[in-house]
Amino acid sequence: MSQTRKPRSPAPFDEKGGRAEVYEHTPRIELKQLRYFLAVAEHLNFTRAAEQMGIAQPPLSQHILALERQLNVKLFARSRREVSLTPEGEALVGFARRLNNTTQMAAEVVQAISRGEDGPLALGAIFSSIYAVVPLILPPFMRSFPKVKLHLQEMTISQQITALKDHRIDAGILRGPIGDRELEAVTLFEEPFVAVVPAGHKLSKETTVTLAQIAEEPLIRVYPTANRDFSRRMFGALLNKGYKLNVVQEVSDTHTLIGLVAAGVGVSLVPASLQTIQIAQVKYLPLREKTPMTTLQLVYNKENSSAVLRNFVRLVEGMAPALGSALGATE
Repeated sequence: MSQTRKPRSPAPFDEKGGRAEVYEHTPRIELKQLRYFLAVAEHLNFTRAAEQMGIAQPPLSQHILALERQLNVKLFARSRREVSLTPEGEALVGFARRLNNTTQMAAEVVQAISRGEDGPLALGAIFSSIYAVVPLILPPFMRSFPKVKLHLQEMTISQQITALKDHRIDAGILRGPIGDRELEAVTLFEEPFVAVVPAGHKLSKETTVTLAQIAEEPLIRVYPTANRDFSRRMFGALLNKGYKLNVVQEVSDTHTLIGLVAAGVGVSLVPASLQTIQIAQVKYLPLREKTPMTTLQLVYNKENSSAVLRNFVRLVEGMAPALGSALGATE
């Protein structure tokens, strides 16, 4: 059985964006006219409506008369004693209020975005910072800017750099220093390395360990290609003392490194702030000797003009001096 198709409503705009011919004679109502109309509809008094709108009563009456002529209807019934809405006027009130509210909401949203109070913020973060730094910096930011739509994802250093250049994330928290002309960096803090060993390891009974003790063990390190400077600093203290490294595994991130240590594959040196990630299978041990420092940075693309990003960077910059000590990461 064939169904009768309803005729399509004509599109309001033609292919070039102009009004389609069928709509050419439809009255064009201005928002200002609707606001004047609403003022009269709410007060049912032209004098009080004019005072509310900040204009004289005669021009207001002229605006209402012009709107009635455009629509070819009477919106108000007028007498010497009172003004009342006609059925046509009552029908227009609902549409006028919705349109007025929509324009106000649009203006508020656009202005909030311009101030950086609304809009998206995409963040990348290395594994350790998600547990250590992110819980410190995000709560005050979200309290100050609750309408911001946050997207956080764990990413390696190289993934963050690529994503920042491609404008897929707004900012990244990673190990620096980053020497790239396209990127700007805010140093959050510098920190030393500590040893991390399996919970059942012979060294786990110690309170502190020496570099000599670590040098005797199978080592796990981050690939130099993942972050050459970080990889060099990780075992820099051992190399500076002339120890030969017994590297048994190389990984792309500290997330995997901690997992391999927990599995008993070897030991390693990690940034001190990782001690906030406490799991039963590993133990962190301070070193008796000094180690090279590693730097945690907030990095963003210089070309990113997001007002939300600007507010986020400003807040994190203000918090930076206290972050290291709050995490017990500074010496």
